[in-house]
Formats: sequence, structure tokens, C-alpha cells
Amino acid sequence: MPLFYQQNINATSKMAIWSITESLDFFEQKVSSNVQITHPIKKVQHLAARLLLQDLIPDLDPKLIKYAANGKPFLENSHYHFSVSHCNGYAACIVSSKDPVGIDIELIQDKVGKVAHKFIHKSEWDTIKLLNEEDQLKQMTFFWAAKEAMYKMNEKLGIDFSEQLRIEEVASASKGILNASILSDVLALEVQIHYEITNNFVWAVSVI
Repeated sequence: MPLFYQQNINATSKMAIWSITESLDFFEQKVSSNVQITHPIKKVQHLAARLLLQDLIPDLDPKLIKYAANGKPFLENSHYHFSVSHCNGYAACIVSSKDPVGIDIELIQDKVGKVAHKFIHKSEWDTIKLLNEEDQLKQMTFFWAAKEAMYKMNEKLGIDFSEQLRIEEVASASKGILNASILSDVLALEVQIHYEITNNFVWAVSVI
């Protein structure tokens, strides 16, 4: 299981991405999980993310991993916060010793355009539509990954991705940091989006 990428996001948070090349047998010998998954590819992705989490937290007790109402995994009775994500061929994880965090990794695929209206606000689309077709696809994928990371960090059900998760500028560089906001009726939580856009996938993390 080769380490593809690792980065310290800030003084208390670190993330990593693994390239999944091993078989299901490999992961079942390395890591355990009480989550019942029958689809072999999805099970490999799940176990790869779990193994990556154990790599980032060497003293992790898997029995402490619980699941919130929105499906987010968390560590019971632990100061660590974490988030995991996976897509075809990759698993990603971010760990923080202080604050909630979120991570997402998405393949760059045409199908994102079919659902973009569900998560991109009009003001955000006004900046995306000025780009050429290839860059539009990358930016839509970036917005999707960034907002998924924001949602995972926020830990609340029923949030409107288009209206309440806002990023007012496009990712003009292939790698960088952008400011974003998680809006509610009473306040706006300002967050930072760390990201990278590659030729075939985008990863994004959300931190306070």
C-alpha cells in the first residue's frame, strides 16, 4: 500500500493519501472493522482508509471508533478528531489533535456536471462559467470535494450545500488555500480549504 502523499496542514492537523493497489486479503490481514460491507471494492476502500487512520494514529484502538447520526466516524473518549474519504484507487485521511476537520477526495469525471446545481451557489457559478470546459470540470470537482469536507467537519444534518457552504472564488492554482464559510441562521463559521487539483482527482480538507 504505497504512501502517495502526506502533508502537515497546520500545527495540530496532518493528512495523507494512499494509492490502493493491494487485494482485499491484504487489508483484512492488516486491519479490522465492525462495519459490514459486502461489495468487495467498497470494502477495500473502507479498510484502506481505516489502515491509513491507524498509520496516522499509531496508538489507535479500533474499538473506540463510533458513528454519528450523519454517518461520520469519530473516536469515543479521545482528543483526536479525524475524517476519511475514498474513491476508486485512493484513500485519504486527516487527523487533528485539537479541532474538528473534514476531508474529501473526488475523481475528476463528467458526471459531476449533472449534480453541480445541488452544491454550487449562483455566485460561485458566475465565476466558474467564465472558464473553459476543461477547467470548469476541475472547478466543479473542487467545489464538490471542498464542500464535502466542510460538511464532514460541521457534523450537522440537513445542511444546504449550495446556500450554506460558500466558497466565493475559484481555485486559481493547482494547489493552495482558500477561505470559505459555513452559514447558519445565527452565525458564519469561517474555515480554510487546503486543496490540490491533479490531472485525475481533487482532494480538499476543511480546517478552522
